[in-house]
Amino acid sequence: MSIGRAVLISGFLGLLVLLLSLGQWQLRRAAEKTRVFDRISAAENLPALTAPIDDRQLEENRYRRLRLRGQYDASQQVLLDNMIHEGQAGYHVLTLFRPVGAARWLVVNRGWVRAAPDRLTLPEIAVSEAVREIQGRIDTLPRPGLVLETAVAEEEASWPQVVFFPTIDELETRLGKPLFRYPLWLDEEYPDGFVRAWAPRTMAPEQHIGYAIQWFGLASVLVIMAVVVAVSSARRNSD
Repeated sequence: MSIGRAVLISGFLGLLVLLLSLGQWQLRRAAEKTRVFDRISAAENLPALTAPIDDRQLEENRYRRLRLRGQYDASQQVLLDNMIHEGQAGYHVLTLFRPVGAARWLVVNRGWVRAAPDRLTLPEIAVSEAVREIQGRIDTLPRPGLVLETAVAEEEASWPQVVFFPTIDELETRLGKPLFRYPLWLDEEYPDGFVRAWAPRTMAPEQHIGYAIQWFGLASVLVIMAVVVAVSSARRNSD
């Protein structure tokens, strides 16, 4: 076998293995996402919790609904930037909520608001501090698909403040208050919220399966091309 032929075969096998591996990876991702959607569906059928959960219970209670009585703090609110809804840029409004009898504050995501063309003009997000009942889903803060290391911005003196994908620790430092380690995504039927078209922040299993089919399809095309080339080469050699 010539060196050129050996290189060609090695390249074919390497590319085939890569395409098959990508297809299998997408299938594994589909299985993972199926488990996430199953957890969300199961949590929907459970009664709402009526007391803040311990931080160590977050993973087992993620997506569970939590109903609390307390009051908002309207003086220090955060606008989570780079949030897109139906193709429009905007913010998620993060407001602190102090449950009755609790020593810590809960970060409540009150929903999405559209950003003004002039980013120096911030939306009106005032909220009453009267005692009330709220309910929402226990989840995590949104995270970017790619996390880049950036310098820590200096604290602003005025509120609300615009931030990009903070962690709970960063919010705790910025706000100067002890926080529960999870936010609450406010249910749509509760007042003093904004657009709350909450949906799982993850790709659906069907999309991963679609990508897997594409990778396996490319692998099939590669095999067919290799067979055609091999048959053509054999015929030329036999003539």
